[in-house]
Amino acid sequence: MMDISLLRKMVGLLALWAAWGTSHAETLVVLGDHAYAPVIYSQNGKPAGLLPAILARASALTGDHYDLRLSPWKRAYELAARGEGGVVGVSLNQERARSFDFSRPLYDDDIQIITLKGKTFPYAKLEDLKGKTIGGINGASYGDDVDKAIASGMFVVDRDVGQAGRLRKLLAGRLDGAFIGNGQAGFDSVVSSEEELRNSRAQFVVLSTPLTRDPLHLAFPKSMHKREALDRFDAALEKLKQSGELKRLATISATAR
Repeated sequence: MMDISLLRKMVGLLALWAAWGTSHAETLVVLGDHAYAPVIYSQNGKPAGLLPAILARASALTGDHYDLRLSPWKRAYELAARGEGGVVGVSLNQERARSFDFSRPLYDDDIQIITLKGKTFPYAKLEDLKGKTIGGINGASYGDDVDKAIASGMFVVDRDVGQAGRLRKLLAGRLDGAFIGNGQAGFDSVVSSEEELRNSRAQFVVLSTPLTRDPLHLAFPKSMHKREALDRFDAALEKLKQSGELKRLATISATAR
């Protein structure tokens, strides 16, 4: 028979181990875009899409609670930059890497260029956009190369707060093209969101070469000191990837809306 004092010690050690395992869990405010379907968007006042689904599954593995709050992208990013939370769905560039800690990529976002029939143009490299006005979202980075081309004045990005409005501007002749994220699924989602766009679908041309493939991340300002939380998230993300669940979630989100 086991000595009672030894049994008590073992129970105590197990309790300490369990307490240590949960002591690292946190409630983490995470900010994100409210209108970037099907990857992340607000539906009936609640977060929906692939990135919220990934955060929910990661939470079950890390023990961390991700308090996801959605708003227009520029506001979400600016709040995160002020240290009011992390931000999900964010692109990594050199400037941001100086002030944010980043997770591994959650999703590769193909940024498509949409034009109109009769007004389309060939695209194979950034120089092909020279002199054009292209619609894009407020506060977005499209990667270092594209951002540098914009800053140099090679082409103009007309900034807005939503992809549907961007396509309406294109139809009205106010743009030469529009950047629409999330590949074909993203384009389909935006067009299906409004009657005017659905009725005009045949007028849109999706250029065969995407602007860029943009990996999206979870990031926290360095001032928040959340590298350990990101490491836990990365470990959970790897488990989801290895099990095939990450791919399954992406497939479901592409067809759910």
